[in-house]
Amino acid sequence: MKLRALSTLQRHWRLVVLVLALPCLMGADIYRWVDENGVVNYTQQPPRGVESQQITTRSGAPSVVSTVPATIAPDANQQTDLTEDQQAMLEGLRQAEATRQQEVAKIRTSNCRQARTMLERLQARGRVRVRDGNSERVMGEDERQQRISDAQEGVAINCDA
Repeated sequence: MKLRALSTLQRHWRLVVLVLALPCLMGADIYRWVDENGVVNYTQQPPRGVESQQITTRSGAPSVVSTVPATIAPDANQQTDLTEDQQAMLEGLRQAEATRQQEVAKIRTSNCRQARTMLERLQARGRVRVRDGNSERVMGEDERQQRISDAQEGVAINCDA
């Protein structure tokens, strides 16, 4: 009787081991990626907007198969998975960026105007007087040419022409 109980226990034990080992025997795709904080993550779906590596497991031994390129983040029309608060925050960020771009455009316009004025003054006059603190001096030709070059660079950077 003990022999029969032992053989039934062994059969049950083998069945339990087989059921527990079944997931290791099946292949599965896993994606490995690193977030903005440097933390390594593993998921069954490739993440959006992040480059990931596809890892395929077979018989419990992982091997890197390929690098999956970052998927394009959804545009404004595809933002349906955001909550109302998140959508409001996103809209606020867009408005702040638009305001920042307007300020940058104003600054560039001002810098363009200043660079053109300086360039015109330096090119129109033969002798340029410079005030250094309380004293006044005549600018040398080498310094004048350097300032003309700097003004031309300012025009090229800040003016849309």
